[in-house]
Amino acid sequence: MATAKKRRLGRGLGSMISAPVKVDIPESPSEKTSEVAKQEAPAASSEARSDGLLQLPVKGLEPNRYQPRKVFDEAALVSLADSIRTAGVMQPIVVRTVAGGGYELIAGERRLRAAEIVGLDRIPAVVQDVDDRTAAEWAIIENVQREDLNPMERAEAFQHLQDQFGLTHQEIAEKVGLNRSSVTNHLRLNELDEATKEAVRTSAISMGHARAMLAIANLTARAKMLRQCMSNHWSVRELERRVRMVTDGSSAAGSGTGTTASPRKSNLEDLQKKLGEHLGTRVQIHQQVKKPGRGRVVIEFYDLDQFDGLLSQMGFAST
Repeated sequence: MATAKKRRLGRGLGSMISAPVKVDIPESPSEKTSEVAKQEAPAASSEARSDGLLQLPVKGLEPNRYQPRKVFDEAALVSLADSIRTAGVMQPIVVRTVAGGGYELIAGERRLRAAEIVGLDRIPAVVQDVDDRTAAEWAIIENVQREDLNPMERAEAFQHLQDQFGLTHQEIAEKVGLNRSSVTNHLRLNELDEATKEAVRTSAISMGHARAMLAIANLTARAKMLRQCMSNHWSVRELERRVRMVTDGSSAAGSGTGTTASPRKSNLEDLQKKLGEHLGTRVQIHQQVKKPGRGRVVIEFYDLDQFDGLLSQMGFAST
């Protein structure tokens, strides 16, 4: 029996428009005559083009309540505005109708903001009849596919899909086109304290650094480690080494000295890291001191959904 194909949200979003749509802008919007402005200004009306697109007023659209992007790069918006000023709007925004009349933006906020910078009165739009969950998914997928959301914005967007709409890690992964372990790793960032989250948002530390920080449960110790990491520009590997020293109870955690690790220990640490990256969770390998050939492997999981995913990766079917 044929296996049903997984629904990729990006494909649905992209299929709304078969080809780019060029929409010319007026040579000087500010110089329109009052008669022309009067004909084009009604906020409650829209003009249909021959290709089925609507021309909606730039001002008056309700913002997307599910927009995952919290920070918009001003330089990038100015660059996009320059492109629109030169070539016109090449792709319509996506909206949905709202109760009481009007439209709510689903996808295309950067284009809308750039159009405002240029001074356009109207912007081409595709109207879609979708529910809240789909609107949230589309808003997230548009930004995830652009790959310029910061890790915390992704983490918070995925958390919203999980909490408000009940999506599992696997379902989120299928919709946004990521693997399950990547979604789980992003969701774990929501467990961070606010100071560490802000360091991720501002790119002061990477997602790899943030994941290492999660191993330090004591917030005072974590805050100290964060300050040291940023001031000394530690690599992820160096931070992981320092974190292990703290979690193992070593007094050398805050010092710059220490004994050189043995080749065997270095190999085990490298294996821990690779296995953890493969499974998408923290892995610890403990070797017995008296019997070096024996030991144990600890694979951590953070909820039952992730546990099912780990079993599946290891070839076990969950019951």
